[in-house]
Amino acid sequence: MKPLAILALALLLLCSKGANAQSSQQLFNEAQRAYVSGDVETAKEKFKTVLELDPSNTIAQNYMRMITSQEKKDNGEQMEKKLKTLILPKVDFRDATFGSALEYMRQAASKQTEGKVHVSFVVQLPSEFTETQKVTLNLANIPFTEALHYLCDLGGVDYKIEKYAIIVKRKAAAAAPSSQPSTSSSATSTTP
Repeated sequence: MKPLAILALALLLLCSKGANAQSSQQLFNEAQRAYVSGDVETAKEKFKTVLELDPSNTIAQNYMRMITSQEKKDNGEQMEKKLKTLILPKVDFRDATFGSALEYMRQAASKQTEGKVHVSFVVQLPSEFTETQKVTLNLANIPFTEALHYLCDLGGVDYKIEKYAIIVKRKAAAAAPSSQPSTSSSATSTTP
């Protein structure tokens, strides 16, 4: 009876090892596809799982090294890439304060991506500016980055997309026109 139990146990181990290998290969293929399509976060998670199942998988190790290297070099390119592909169905401000317009943009990004993209603004402007500067903007079906560009142009400010936040600050003195103080700005555009 013991030899039969040992044989059954050996077969069970072989089957589970074969299923693990198949599962590992399938996960590896999914991770590779995610990486190639630009979904680095999904690729990273799947490669981690592959390495948990098969720690000696050198190709998965190399992908993880590349991902880690990209993350270290990333100065906002990944965030900017996500925001360029994020289409806002409608942006409509009528004499809205600049601060409330930024808050709307933050919430719209989260809503459109079902919480997958979190936008944080670091506003390096006086609070009275964000509370009193009025903007009017009407856009439809527009990439987030373009809507942000128009909004910041109307407010007379610059922005920079970094890895974890979008910095909003005054325009550089050399770039700002010297004879155009503005208290209210507006633009209307509809993109099909």
